[in-house]
Amino acid sequence: MSGKRGEVHPGVGAWVPLDRAAAHLGMNAGALRKTLERRAVRASDGSTEASVDGVRARKFGRIWRVRFSEAWGVP
Repeated sequence: MSGKRGEVHPGVGAWVPLDRAAAHLGMNAGALRKTLERRAVRASDGSTEASVDGVRARKFGRIWRVRFSEAWGVP
């Protein structure tokens, strides 16, 4: 595995921090976090995931990371 832990590579499909994703969506980080927590489900591998309108999020420890579909573009 190359790269540092938590490093985000630019491009579609990269995991981005919650605050950056919220800015891209035009909302504050607290509102996005609350939306994700309301839609959170347990994935088959035991992790927590949420999906809203082409925005997929996954919890890494206590931190949400967000991935956008191609329709949203790169934040």
